[in-house]
Amino acid sequence: MKFYERKLLDHLQATKSADVPLENIRKSLGAVSHMVGNPLSKTEITLNISIYFFNNVGAIVAPAALPVVLQTSLPVYFFGLTDYYGGFNKLRNIIPTNPGWFFITAPPIGFVATGIVNYNAIPMWPAALPFVRPGDLIIQYADNLVGFNWTAMIVIRCQNVAYGTFLNSFVSDLITLDTIRYIVPLANINQFINPVIFGYQTLFGKVSSDSIDPRLYITNKDFQQQIADLPINLPIDKNLMIGLQMDIFCPTFSWVLFVKKVEPLTHK
Repeated sequence: MKFYERKLLDHLQATKSADVPLENIRKSLGAVSHMVGNPLSKTEITLNISIYFFNNVGAIVAPAALPVVLQTSLPVYFFGLTDYYGGFNKLRNIIPTNPGWFFITAPPIGFVATGIVNYNAIPMWPAALPFVRPGDLIIQYADNLVGFNWTAMIVIRCQNVAYGTFLNSFVSDLITLDTIRYIVPLANINQFINPVIFGYQTLFGKVSSDSIDPRLYITNKDFQQQIADLPINLPIDKNLMIGLQMDIFCPTFSWVLFVKKVEPLTHK
């Protein structure tokens, strides 16, 4: 067995126990090969996620203005570079849209429904332009009621570097996170009801999935009930996918990713 394969296997065996979350994902990660790198000091990467709604003439509206059937939640998809290139095909099966909404795959001519702003996507409506900046990932949905009346745009922004740049880094690097600090507005702690779903897709399409309930990491001893620290201790490569449902009444939330180390997947 090659040195780097033994190194990863030892790491997985050392962390395997009944109390370790995401056991199904860890089993799939046994097939990941990478070069051993130097541990880095703990670094934080911040992702901010926001949601916006528009009517059939492109004017922004409040979520309360939507028909009741649409006042549910919408999927948010993170990481999974290989699945991103596949149109989020696997994540859309693992975390489907709720009745009333659909993932826009055939937008009007001249628009790309989902992608990186200023690379391969722009918002559906000009009124949305002030809410995005180059490098953001936008995911857009529309209603499937009679006519084309409502659209939703989810924006994922990385504070440290363009999200598109961060996403593409998984081509060459394995990034190990030991914690995701999940922060929601105090008025929107119901967002934590939605589990965080993890998926791992192999080169041949086999998918393993698992989930974490954020409420398990908030106790009545925590002063800030809107913060959940998810202890994942998980290496993330281009095949690992993460997603969740975002309540439409939760206008924004943040993930602070605590990076334990970064290892190159290929010789430099």
